[in-house]
Amino acid sequence: MPHALPQIQRVDRSEPENIIQAIIDDGCCIIKNFTDKETVGAVNADARPYLDADKPWKGDLFPPETRRCTNLGGRSVTAREKWIVDPLIRQLTATFVDKTTHNYYGLTKHTYTSEAIVSIALSMEIGPGAKAQRLHRDDKNYHIDHEDQTATGYRADSDVELAFLIPGVKTTFENGATQAIPGSHLWGASRAPKIEEVSYAEMDVGDAFVMLGGTYHAGGANITQNEKRTLHGLFYIRGYMRQEENIYLVNKPEDVLTWSPEAQKVLGYSVSSPNIGFAEFRQPIDYLKGDSGGDFIGDLDPSQEPAKSET
Repeated sequence: MPHALPQIQRVDRSEPENIIQAIIDDGCCIIKNFTDKETVGAVNADARPYLDADKPWKGDLFPPETRRCTNLGGRSVTAREKWIVDPLIRQLTATFVDKTTHNYYGLTKHTYTSEAIVSIALSMEIGPGAKAQRLHRDDKNYHIDHEDQTATGYRADSDVELAFLIPGVKTTFENGATQAIPGSHLWGASRAPKIEEVSYAEMDVGDAFVMLGGTYHAGGANITQNEKRTLHGLFYIRGYMRQEENIYLVNKPEDVLTWSPEAQKVLGYSVSSPNIGFAEFRQPIDYLKGDSGGDFIGDLDPSQEPAKSET
């Protein structure tokens, strides 16, 4: 394995503040003991039929040896109810993705927080012979014009996306561990990434790699003869942004109604404060339930704080 500096920090899930600091410093981090092997095995089993049925990719986004299982939140109860709503993930997305703003209605000050939702959840498996992806930033989808922060240090609200990559098998340099450039989240839009700058997110089953949307990374090359590298990805964005996967078309309403309220919310079946995403001025999940709300329709977001008198 080539030597690459700086190396990706490894922090145990029991140290959330240190994980946050590592993301601030490097734009990425490996979370040790994120989950247990039994949970990983269950998600692997849920994704397997879809991975086996997938077709080779024709184009540049994925090497043809890659197989995908999209809609992981809908297809895997375990992924949805254990990972997607994981309290640590919620703490990290609240830190790096949520957006809070203030607005006045007359003299009353309202405070709005758009909480993170899932943009896409999927499994990816690369087979022997697969070439590495091109280094890229995931927030390209949201047209983020990155400013250079190498001199100032990381500024809050710089990123709109946070991703978690959870290995289904032990990931190594040889079988295609994710390439990442620690510190690249601070780069301006004019700086191009170079392969000699990457480190490799080698992980054991139970670990997770977390990275900001502005961190340059790529799926690694699989140079083994017979190993497949399975990885489960959870990507979160601000609630007022358009999701990468159209979750609402690929899941039946009757299935969505069986999900936990927490999963329904983070997968997008809720209004982003104050008023984004309603259905007939109701919460989307209430609309699916057929709840008319009674004789009156109320405010979608009652959050506010009284304006303080200026002295």
